[in-house]
Amino acid sequence: MGNEIPKADVSWLAVIIMLFGLLLLASHGNELLKQTVIGPGSSAELGIAADCRADELEEEQLSLEECQLMVSNVRIILSSSPQWFRPYQQALSSLGIAATLLSLVSAFSLMNRQRSSLRLVVISVALLLLVDIAGFIAAVNIGPLLRAQYLWPLFLWISIHLCMLVAVIRLEQRGKMDS
Repeated sequence: MGNEIPKADVSWLAVIIMLFGLLLLASHGNELLKQTVIGPGSSAELGIAADCRADELEEEQLSLEECQLMVSNVRIILSSSPQWFRPYQQALSSLGIAATLLSLVSAFSLMNRQRSSLRLVVISVALLLLVDIAGFIAAVNIGPLLRAQYLWPLFLWISIHLCMLVAVIRLEQRGKMDS
């Protein structure tokens, strides 16, 4: 019994980690897909006009203007991205996916109330925080239009992961004091 922590102390944290972990997994997955699909040599970069056919617009319930704005968004991504940004984002998103999966596994182990799982949660959340900070540093060094898309979400993820890290460290410290 001395190696367990009270269930109420960690259940809320495990649920929060799982919730944000799933959201972050989707976010990193979308970013990896975006960086893989939107690359140099695409029709948007070559200046080819958007093929906004009326039947497709109707099917997707889009206006012609919305279709043209989506193409403009792709052009913003391509023109505001320095050469190093795409491979950097692909690597960072891949690392983010791995760290997020680790945080989800650690949250599940936390539900078993084992004190050793707190150390795993600290490591996984700290790794997520480092990924966020690395993304933030990269976003500061890209074009202004693209920077506007990246900075705010990264700032939110840094805040979330910092709060989680403080909560887990506090739980771990409290457990050491109770021992």
